[in-house]
Amino acid sequence: MSALLAAAAVALSGAAVTAFVPMRRATRAAFAVLFGLGLWSASYAAALFVAGNTPRTLLAKDALLAAAGGGVLLWRRARATDGVRADSSVGMPRWPRVAAIAACLLATAFFVEHTLRYPDGGWDAWAIWNLRARFLARSAGPGFRAAFSPEILFWAHQDYPLLLPGIVTQGFRIVGAQPLWVPAAVSYLFAALAVAVLAAAAGELRGAPWPSLTALALLATPSFVGLAANQQGDVPVGVFLLAACALVAAGIESGRRAHFAAAGIAVSLAAWTKNEGALHLVCLGLAVLAVRWAPMRERARATLYYSFGAVPVLSLLAYFKLTVARANDLFSDPSAARVLELRRWADLALSLARRAVFFQTWGLWLVAELAGLLLIVPRVPSRPAARALGVALALSFATTLGVYLIQPHPLVWFFRASIDRVLIQLWPSALLATVLAIAAPRGGIQSAAGPGRPSAGDAVAFGGANPNPHISANDK
Repeated sequence: MSALLAAAAVALSGAAVTAFVPMRRATRAAFAVLFGLGLWSASYAAALFVAGNTPRTLLAKDALLAAAGGGVLLWRRARATDGVRADSSVGMPRWPRVAAIAACLLATAFFVEHTLRYPDGGWDAWAIWNLRARFLARSAGPGFRAAFSPEILFWAHQDYPLLLPGIVTQGFRIVGAQPLWVPAAVSYLFAALAVAVLAAAAGELRGAPWPSLTALALLATPSFVGLAANQQGDVPVGVFLLAACALVAAGIESGRRAHFAAAGIAVSLAAWTKNEGALHLVCLGLAVLAVRWAPMRERARATLYYSFGAVPVLSLLAYFKLTVARANDLFSDPSAARVLELRRWADLALSLARRAVFFQTWGLWLVAELAGLLLIVPRVPSRPAARALGVALALSFATTLGVYLIQPHPLVWFFRASIDRVLIQLWPSALLATVLAIAAPRGGIQSAAGPGRPSAGDAVAFGGANPNPHISANDK
């Protein structure tokens, strides 16, 4: 019963969010599962903070979440329909799709093999995420606060938000035990969603063969499968950021404000996953406002919708930080004076150069990305959506480098221990931004109501024909 109720809560709540954004069914399914998992975890934390950790509370929470999602869907169904596209894959070569399917199977085999050898995952899995999940699964009533005790070693990061532990904890409670396969399955699901969301967004925004090519690029990145198999929280952060970036790009190219509200929800769930998510939220919002894709008034409205979408989860995050969590160790002894130390700048520059060609973790993907940015992107028409995502990702990365400079730990050691996780958060979105830059936007949408008949809602689908009069003709 609890498993069915949880599945209904995830499916209905996620579908309710995506109901406001026109997209094809396959794309909607990937986004709905992602949103549903995030909301399922956030609602768990809200119930935890209000009523404590009891089975009855969790069942009531799932029932309420499922009912709310179902109600929204019933209301929305009478007001709007999906946009439908003609299939653009006709005449396209089959090899990208075949290669992507083969890569999925191979990546799954690697994930399973690594999990069998290291069932506890990597350091962050057993020292942070799964440790906290076991604390929560074993606690009762207000006893859950022991999971954030200052007596725990600070490497356990008591200040990290609860999206990943919340999902794993509820999985433990559903199966009635704490088997190692539950967190491994959650990690695999997020990795699969990263591939699915990237391929779906590329297909909706740019058409074939980009879904297969982007999926292949992500799966061929050595660090992606490794970090997913290690059950790191950075893969979930990356997929929520990717969903937000895809929705922002669709909003810029379609002119629909609902995309920005949904993007705010997605990136706020990244902030509920890990502290870096809050940084990505701010940087993406600044890019929506600052990059010229429409008059300032329209950009301000889009940013407002984006902010409104983020408010509910950010309110939960603020409560957690102010009443439950402990201080972050990176800011226990920050010093702006460290920015003036030339040695730290030199160490950072050398570490960055070495990481770009670190074949064991990145192959030559980072080199290829830099080459593409320098040699290809300047030769194609400037596209506002790609430019906005590029600015957002550049701001996130630059701000992260600033954190490296001011944090109290030895810089080279801290950089080597964390940079791959930072990059994997940005990498799926960087792949999407690259595709948006080098390929022209799609067109050719037909209304779901049929040719020649406008739908009850909008005829514009997720990233389809561009009704935004403020985007140049080169981008249509």
